Amino acid sequence: MQYNLEESAGFLIYRVGRLLRFRAAQYFRDRNIGLSPEQWGLLLQIAEKGEPAMSDLVDIALSDHPNVTRLVNGLVRMGYAARTQNPEDKRSHLISVTVEGTALIKDVYPDLTEAKADFFEGLDQRDVTDLVRSLRIVMGNLVG
Repeated sequence: MQYNLEESAGFLIYRVGRLLRFRAAQYFRDRNIGLSPEQWGLLLQIAEKGEPAMSDLVDIALSDHPNVTRLVNGLVRMGYAARTQNPEDKRSHLISVTVEGTALIKDVYPDLTEAKADFFEGLDQRDVTDLVRSLRIVMGNLVG
C-alpha cells in the first residue's frame, strides 16, 4: 500500500506553514530585527485589537498562556509593547503597542508584504482568494 503522504493536503499545509515561518525568520534575521515570526504576528494582532487582554492573545495565538506570556515579555523588553493593569479586572493585564512598536510595523509591514508576494508567484488574485477561503473553512472545521 502506498500512502503518498507528500501529496496529502494536511502534509502540504504543514510544510507550507513551516516554510513561511522559516522565510519570515530569515527576513527578520537579515534585517537585524530581533523578532521571531510569532512575536511579529502577535504584535500585529495587538495593534489590530487595540488593547487586548492577555487571555485574548492566548486565543488569538492558538498557543498556551506561558508561551504567549514569553512572547509578550519579549515585546515589552524590546519596547514594542506595554502591559497595563486591566481597570475592569485587577487580576489581568491589557497589552498595547508602543510608539516604537507602531513605527516598527509601519517600517517593516510594506516591505515584508512585498517580500511575501513572491511566495504566491504563479497564482492570480482569484487563486489566492480561493486558497484563503478554503483554509478558513478547514480552520473553522478544526476549531469546532
